[in-house]
Amino acid sequence: MYYRSRARTHGVVDYIMPFLIIIAVGVIIVLLFNLFKAVFAPETSGDAFLHLESGSVQVKMFGTDDYFSLTSDALVMQGDELVTSADSKVIIEFFDGTVMRLEGGTDVVLEQIGDGDEPYVNLMLVDGRLWFNKFYKNAVDTDVEIKMSNVVVKSDSDDIFEVESDFDEVVRVLRGDVVVDVLSQDGSKVVETEKIGVGQEIVFTDKILDTYWKFQSPSVLSALSDEFKQTRWYEWNIAEDEKPTEFSKSAILGEGSDFVEVVPEVMEPEVEVSDDVEGDDVVEPEEEVVEEEVEDEVVEEPEEEVDLGPLGTPTITSVAGVTETNDDGFYVITSNPGTLTGGISGAEDVVVSGYTLQKFVAGDGTWTYYANADYALMEVGENTYEVYAVAPDGTHSASITVKVLYQPPAPVVEESVEEEPVEEEVPVEDEGTT
Repeated sequence: MYYRSRARTHGVVDYIMPFLIIIAVGVIIVLLFNLFKAVFAPETSGDAFLHLESGSVQVKMFGTDDYFSLTSDALVMQGDELVTSADSKVIIEFFDGTVMRLEGGTDVVLEQIGDGDEPYVNLMLVDGRLWFNKFYKNAVDTDVEIKMSNVVVKSDSDDIFEVESDFDEVVRVLRGDVVVDVLSQDGSKVVETEKIGVGQEIVFTDKILDTYWKFQSPSVLSALSDEFKQTRWYEWNIAEDEKPTEFSKSAILGEGSDFVEVVPEVMEPEVEVSDDVEGDDVVEPEEEVVEEEVEDEVVEEPEEEVDLGPLGTPTITSVAGVTETNDDGFYVITSNPGTLTGGISGAEDVVVSGYTLQKFVAGDGTWTYYANADYALMEVGENTYEVYAVAPDGTHSASITVKVLYQPPAPVVEESVEEEPVEEEVPVEDEGTT
């Protein structure tokens, strides 16, 4: 009798088992990697504490498309986008004690936050207003960068400043100084860098930005506007800087949080001595006040003036590339702007027709003035510019007069050519032969 051996059949489990083993091994590797990072990798915050004083905040977490509403204090993370309601007042404290306040109707993205050896906070302001106060303990070394549509604001010291993005992009400095990079029209590179000092502001209008994009270096620095100082936004932030709102983070972050408490530097009030006080109590405070005044007088030293050499009279080299004048002494140009370029020595400032050149650096040997017809700095026809220099002690040099004759080329008018009508040929009938 013969028996036929039956072939072994393979079930579904036999086919998928190798894949299950591979997946399980991969999961174990990922878990071990994360465990290693949690134990040995340096810890970074990557987040900030949000205090909601009034109103509400819409939050869109990184990697999601939906917003959810916050109506109380919370922890916000790197990558979150925050949109404040119109009536809200929001205070955000970062890991180092840096404070950022948001006005109602503000949209900001917390792009990157890091508290490592080189701490940084990188944000993108889509719309609205932000107020920064870095004048707190341990907040000096953090680099803060705020991107807007056409400019990037950078702070690397204990500054207090405000930025806003609406119809225009505005940067205002109330303490320290910040650097602003002006981007090209397509945002691919930096075309100009401005430094804004304490008490100054720059309003980047469309017209100003267009001037930068034409590489004409406009003069844009101005003092803080009185209109801005009268706003409730300004008054609220000034009051907060002087006496910050106290709020507890322990309920959300826990007692062991590494966040720096916001404690501003407070000036000690002077001791007032009353006439009604008798005895030795009067003597000690008087002696302390006198000693402090003497110490201040010793510390203060007059600033030394920089010797730039003897002050010379300005010279003119060219106007829009033209180096010679006509018989009447005019530089005849056809291009706009009419760039005046000249030489100088020993000058701290150069003044052209009452305007102090903002780009001139004390001690430079050349000066440049952009007579732009688009901003009424040059008219079609005859123009006259008075130029003089100023020494560090305020002495004025002799003046020179530069005469410019601006004759823009006439617009090209394309002549329309009338086409002559084409005469149709009349076919001629052949005469028949008989």
